[in-house]
Amino acid sequence: MNFAPLEKLPKNQADITLDCLEKTYDEWADNYDHDLKSIGYPGPLNAVKIVEKLLNNKDAKVLDMAAGTGIVGEEFQAIGYKNIDASDMSVTSLEIAKQKGVYKHVFRCCMGEERIEAEDNTYDAITVVGCWSIPIKVDVFREMNRVLKKGGYLVSCFRPDVWSERDIYGYRGALNDSSQWVKISEELRQYHGQLATQDAHYSSYWHFVVYQKC
Repeated sequence: MNFAPLEKLPKNQADITLDCLEKTYDEWADNYDHDLKSIGYPGPLNAVKIVEKLLNNKDAKVLDMAAGTGIVGEEFQAIGYKNIDASDMSVTSLEIAKQKGVYKHVFRCCMGEERIEAEDNTYDAITVVGCWSIPIKVDVFREMNRVLKKGGYLVSCFRPDVWSERDIYGYRGALNDSSQWVKISEELRQYHGQLATQDAHYSSYWHFVVYQKC
């Protein structure tokens, strides 16, 4: 796997800005699919399998946030889902996602900073595979709740150091302490294969969680 784009980021994860991350993924976009798949990248499929158990209706309307180059969308399409939208802050990545033809609507959105391009109560589920490794404004969970239908699901995954009792970025607290959400499930599943790195941030198994809109 080519880590050159990531190696340019600040070593302290909390110092990584969204602007810096956007530029990194713009640079990485052309090689992203190859690099991730070369080490094994079951995270997207694991998330999609969770959605399938929750929403067996293949016409369900889903928003794939932090969609990047559309790997999650490919997994949805492979099992028959056709009503999937996508958003990401990297325009270069989204252009690649568009070319795959796995999404109905694709739009730029910087999570926690911008309004989601959708009306209230639009989606049956939202997926976010990755993304939470740096500080993002927890207001994003209120915005996700806004565009979900009542009873809709947020299916996401978090690195162990982020989804710990320390709750370094406040994500657990924002979801667990909110009257807008109820926790449905949490399990440790493989996110990617083993990496040739000594960086303790990179764990192969992440916490896959499901929250439902009250």
